Amino acid sequence: MIELNEQNVIEYLRRREAIGPGRGLVKSLSGGVANVVLQIMEIEGGEPLGADLRSENQKKCGVPDARMRRGNCFVIKQPLARYKTAVSWLVDRDRVWTERDALTMLADIVPEGTLPRVLWSDEENYVLAISAAAPGAVNWKTELLAGRLDANAPEAAAALLATIHSATAGQARWERRFGDARGFIQQRIDPYLRTTANKQESLRPALEKLANFLLTEKHCLIHGDYSPKNMLICPLNNRPDGGLMLLDFEAAYYGHPVFDAATLLNHLLLKAFYSSRRWRAYMIAADTFWRSYRHRMRAEMRPQVQAMGGTMLGALMLARLHGKSPVEYLTDPQLRSHIHKLAVQLIQPDAMTMDDALDMTGDFLGAAR
Repeated sequence: MIELNEQNVIEYLRRREAIGPGRGLVKSLSGGVANVVLQIMEIEGGEPLGADLRSENQKKCGVPDARMRRGNCFVIKQPLARYKTAVSWLVDRDRVWTERDALTMLADIVPEGTLPRVLWSDEENYVLAISAAAPGAVNWKTELLAGRLDANAPEAAAALLATIHSATAGQARWERRFGDARGFIQQRIDPYLRTTANKQESLRPALEKLANFLLTEKHCLIHGDYSPKNMLICPLNNRPDGGLMLLDFEAAYYGHPVFDAATLLNHLLLKAFYSSRRWRAYMIAADTFWRSYRHRMRAEMRPQVQAMGGTMLGALMLARLHGKSPVEYLTDPQLRSHIHKLAVQLIQPDAMTMDDALDMTGDFLGAAR
């Protein structure tokens, strides 16, 4: 098996006849802790990219436009056998086929452009080729951490998630393909909930109960990592369904929708704590997402997500403080302690609703300032 990198990927692609013999450029993209992700750009033809730097006189004289041309642009993903985390975290590489099949099956359900298109795959080397985002797309997590809040993103994220959950609910073919819990245990249950339980003995019963709940309640396809880091905000002139493209389906699982909803809310609220005086803007984004998602989802699913939402939110807050993949931007010990106290209060009852949890979080955010 070949381990791909920036140096050998062009030769690999030429051997597969996935690109031509002309010049190709490679750019390493963020694969998080789990993947090698490389953007490939062939520059022989296609429409020119970027601003035309020629003077008006040069244009009149026919001086060629020397800008790089877009040509064929796509993305290669290859999963790592061991995540790049401080503690050992091993996950089966066949999670890449979970992503491939989720993208393929969802293509007929979600609006065009909201997911990458699957181009081809190489099962021998665990390689997946997908379409690239439009030029100018930016990562939502990067924008949030920089204090730039896109007004349309929470609504778009809610609409897309409600579409995925509602369209796959109670569908046997989705459960057959994504009902195996092995990957979800390796990527979420063990590193998030059980690792946290091992460090927080007093919370072990609540966390184990929640883990069992997630593994037995099967309602619809969940993304498994519905986080701003896996969403791209598209340029204004190319914004499908409000402007988001959703990436990274390798943790997809046929389970309970509360996990996805709480995951996104958790990331928005943690960034509210991080953002100091601007916390209200992040709280508004969280409220907007929750109200829109709750309104759009299937009516019979609303009570299920509402009832367990606060408990799930608290558990995920703890997991991103004490699990195998803690958020990197929360470094202040006093702030971490404040978030920990909130999370413990959220999971202590048998079940706290999402509405109550958001109200309590708002109180904590105000007190933290």
